[in-house]
Amino acid sequence: MKRYTFTLEETQEIKAARKKNRDKNVEKRLAALEMRAEGKQNKEIREKTGFHTQYITVLVSRYKANGLASITESHYHGNHRNLSYAEEEALLEPFRQASNAGKTVSVHDIETAYREAVGHSIGTSQIYYVLHRHGWRKVMPRSKHPKKASDEVIETSKKINKRIGELKDYANNSGHPHQEVRLMFQDEAGFGRINKPKYCWCEKGIRPSVPCHHIREYRYAYGAVEPVTGSSCFLVMPYCNSTCMNIFLEELSKQYPDDLILLCCDGAAWHKSNKLHIPENIELFYIPPYTPEMNPIEQIWKELRITGFRNEVFATLEKVVDRLCDTICTLTSDTIKSITRRSWIINCFN
Repeated sequence: MKRYTFTLEETQEIKAARKKNRDKNVEKRLAALEMRAEGKQNKEIREKTGFHTQYITVLVSRYKANGLASITESHYHGNHRNLSYAEEEALLEPFRQASNAGKTVSVHDIETAYREAVGHSIGTSQIYYVLHRHGWRKVMPRSKHPKKASDEVIETSKKINKRIGELKDYANNSGHPHQEVRLMFQDEAGFGRINKPKYCWCEKGIRPSVPCHHIREYRYAYGAVEPVTGSSCFLVMPYCNSTCMNIFLEELSKQYPDDLILLCCDGAAWHKSNKLHIPENIELFYIPPYTPEMNPIEQIWKELRITGFRNEVFATLEKVVDRLCDTICTLTSDTIKSITRRSWIINCFN
């Protein structure tokens, strides 16, 4: 193997270049050259720079053949992305429209389109860089019922600020200008002894075993939350029917006796029953059918299941109720606000 030696002029040239250099990558290459010029072995240089010994030899031969410019100048000219940012945006646009419509967009499809655009092969990792650069991420779509109401109905229902304004005017005209108007969202959820395995963290090579059974015993959590303030009211009831709903409405009315409450709920039979006794300070507002995304308390139920009901079986239904009550008590107003606040809800009070 040819062994290169450095002259005094070459060593001084390398040291001078290090003093002027401001690029950290170039600095490492120059430092390796300088140590080599001082007679240090490749093994010692590798320990200090992290370079492979063969790469150190390549640096020396490159310097000897082409001078200092071959070390200090970038060897990667042009656009490494192959397409400009604007061209990438244009390429992704049809995929963006498809993803916004809920269709499945795969990296393979984008890679194929990208390869056709640049006219040569690329690595799949290149596509991930492109997606990251344009703010894409892989998420689970929100589910919706196939009979979901039209967008016009949803938008109309979201404009409940008109009713909020009317209730505020009523409070002022009735001689109670300090009476607060609350917008709350109500729903019920069943919690029982049926449990399914949930994802959990563990060491590589280990797959935990968790107990699982399917005993169909349930209790129902009735809840109402106010996204603006994080206030809430919860009751655990044995059934979903008009009787239990009346008890919940009475408790909600007692909790806020001096306030007017516009209570948004779905069209369940016990919400519209003739046997329902609605307190004077509560008005029910029914959201369109098949639109659970309009009722943010749905996310509260998800939070309760994640927090208190993961990979665990309960010997009795009473223990389910105890855990449910304990988990509900952990919900703070800040947690409720962070989960349920929506811009269209906040706009009702602006």
